[in-house]
Amino acid sequence: MYRRHIFLLMAALVMVSACRRGEKNNEVQIVRTQKVVPQLHRTPTYDYTDSLFVGSHRWKYSIHREACDSLNTVTDEEGNRYVDNFYQLTVTKDGHPFFARRFTKESFASRLTADFRKYGILDGCRFSRYEDGKLFFSLCVSYPESDMSSPFILAIGPDGSHTIEADNMLDVGDLEDLDTLSMR
Repeated sequence: MYRRHIFLLMAALVMVSACRRGEKNNEVQIVRTQKVVPQLHRTPTYDYTDSLFVGSHRWKYSIHREACDSLNTVTDEEGNRYVDNFYQLTVTKDGHPFFARRFTKESFASRLTADFRKYGILDGCRFSRYEDGKLFFSLCVSYPESDMSSPFILAIGPDGSHTIEADNMLDVGDLEDLDTLSMR
């Protein structure tokens, strides 16, 4: 019986306190919000140098990437702004200048879709291979902070001339390994 009285007393206290919270408050609260300015994102500066020997010739290449304020910025759906990059590719053959060129997204504009021209940044450059007297480099324009990209192949000929083509090859790794895995 004692427990029953305590339970009733507790229930009464809860009801009284709940009723007091229900009193109307005519006080108006003004909450000020601060407008958040989207941050301007920059890709870190990057420098890479490597070399390869083909026959009696030593090829050395340097890749320099830098965010460039003079290029257009790109704004994504959330309002984040990104500074576009340029890549400087320099190639020497046996210690002598062979090829030097600065690439921006505009270098690929005629081969880009309207969305990549508007929302993409030049995002990658790496050595791919040496084949039939040519050096091949892979470059890409991509949407910032995403895996969606428009890849390209830069081929530098034995006379220093170059061509740029869309890279339509799907990178699936070693196809022999892929065939072996599918047969297990």
